[in-house]
Amino acid sequence: MSARILLLEDDESLKLILSRALGSAGYQVRATASPDTALGWIRNGEGDLLLADVLLDGTNFLENLSLVSRLRPQMPVIVMSAQATASTAINAAKGGVFEYLPKPFDLDDMIAAVGAALGDTKTSQRTRMAEEPTGFIGQSVAMQSAFKAIARAATSQAHVMITGEPGVGKRQAAEALLRARGVSADDAVVVTPSNTASDIFGSTQAARQVVWLRLEEWSIDQQRAARDALDAGAGRVIATASQAPAKPLDNRLAARLSECVITVPPLRERRSDIPALCEAFLGQFARRDQQPVVRVSKDAMEYLATSPWTGNVVELRSVLSRLSLATRGRVAALTDVIDAFSADGGDAAEEMDVHANALAALALSSGSDARQVAVDAVERALFAQALDRCNGNRSRAAELLGLNRNTLARRLSELGGETEA
Repeated sequence: MSARILLLEDDESLKLILSRALGSAGYQVRATASPDTALGWIRNGEGDLLLADVLLDGTNFLENLSLVSRLRPQMPVIVMSAQATASTAINAAKGGVFEYLPKPFDLDDMIAAVGAALGDTKTSQRTRMAEEPTGFIGQSVAMQSAFKAIARAATSQAHVMITGEPGVGKRQAAEALLRARGVSADDAVVVTPSNTASDIFGSTQAARQVVWLRLEEWSIDQQRAARDALDAGAGRVIATASQAPAKPLDNRLAARLSECVITVPPLRERRSDIPALCEAFLGQFARRDQQPVVRVSKDAMEYLATSPWTGNVVELRSVLSRLSLATRGRVAALTDVIDAFSADGGDAAEEMDVHANALAALALSSGSDARQVAVDAVERALFAQALDRCNGNRSRAAELLGLNRNTLARRLSELGGETEA
């Protein structure tokens, strides 16, 4: 007899698609949009697996997982959610859910998860949904992998190493993991490179949960104190470190902390999350400044989504804060976003002077017409980066450069042999 799937989904189109996919895979499907109906089926002993959406008509189905567990402790549960937060993944995992599928998902992945789940019987305590810190959200595959890693770590008391580039949100990941473990961030001891070796050893011995930040900046003495504290039986440690530190970490310390590893992806690997991040940050700034929420025009959002973001989420947050203050609730145009990028140009100006002097020296050593050599070199680089930032759109690149489109096309042709498009 084929397995019986109970499907709980209030989107009629998706309910039909999932029902057909499950039926084609050989499963019997009974579908409903009502949590009460689904719980009634479970109470009556129907179904071998529950596939349920998290948000149903404004209610959170994760709150019903304890009842599902009491009614049918051996029934595996798979949840689906468009909520792109760590809390959803964490609470699903802590609720004994076999798999968490972030929407949109591939139907083949859903079928594979159902097949795997039908042999699973694990259950655990359910927890209340925790508030998600602004900025630690995302539906991208890269971010969902980080959420699932946090969820796995939440069910353990292992030491954890959180890695990633500067600005990706490693501290936010650590705080999310603390909450998932039932620990308030205020109750955990936070240790930074400013602490002394004795501070590190003493605080780590005294506290149940400790967060060590920016290990790549710690001195050798600090790393040794941390290693000795671990060897002496320290509390549980969540540490953050750059993926490519300027100086290597103590090998034994790194090995001890890597009982569980969580990698937070850079923003360039999760560009699809940028619109949601913008909405979250701009909403936060509107509340902060007691003003209407800034809306971003389509071309301005495209510009934000295709920008390099070498500073990752921290840089995005700073740009959006300046944008929010400058526009005061009106729709932000592309020019507003460009202005927000260039608002803090003090240090950049000094750095440009250094590079300009180096370029001048190279141009003067090249022979005659040094000025044109330097101008051509700068414009080639400037035009290439502007086009890359604007995803090849010449009109937007010309606006960014302060030129008209025809001038840009003519100079591109002169510099690189391109024809006007």
